Amino acid sequence: MKNLIAMACIAIPLASFAKEHSHAHGAHVHGVAQIDVAIEGKTLLIALESPADNLLGFERTPKTEAEKAKLKAVTEQLKQAAALFAPDAAAQCKAATPVVNMPSFKKGEHSDIDAEYRFDCTSVPASIALPLWKNFPNFKKLTANIASDKGQKQVTLKSGQNLNLK
Repeated sequence: MKNLIAMACIAIPLASFAKEHSHAHGAHVHGVAQIDVAIEGKTLLIALESPADNLLGFERTPKTEAEKAKLKAVTEQLKQAAALFAPDAAAQCKAATPVVNMPSFKKGEHSDIDAEYRFDCTSVPASIALPLWKNFPNFKKLTANIASDKGQKQVTLKSGQNLNLK
């Protein structure tokens, strides 16, 4: 799955990718996240990269019991693909077990959360609803890099918008 996502990222024009991908230089913007979407046959792959603050409300080692509980709850929520992504029902997609990488919270560093999702579908989905807007209201903007047999494109989504794959 990482190879497909990596190929999708490489296929996106470098200029636009570099413009939106400031994270590669160690900085990130709270409220902004990136998803890489690859469609190969009837397989839909989605990689999410987000500042931890978008999901947790903080990006340092949890200090209080409430923060520790929040970290645990968000980790479990991220393991539920439906909490973030919902391909259109007509595609009859089934989610595989996701890979969720929580931050190590090294002192003085920005902390990101990365997760990878795989859906096996009976047909290619036309759209993906994004319950992440409702479940994680700190998300304000998503940059979506999309690669499929029809080509590559990059779109910017604002809170509440769904991802159109046509």
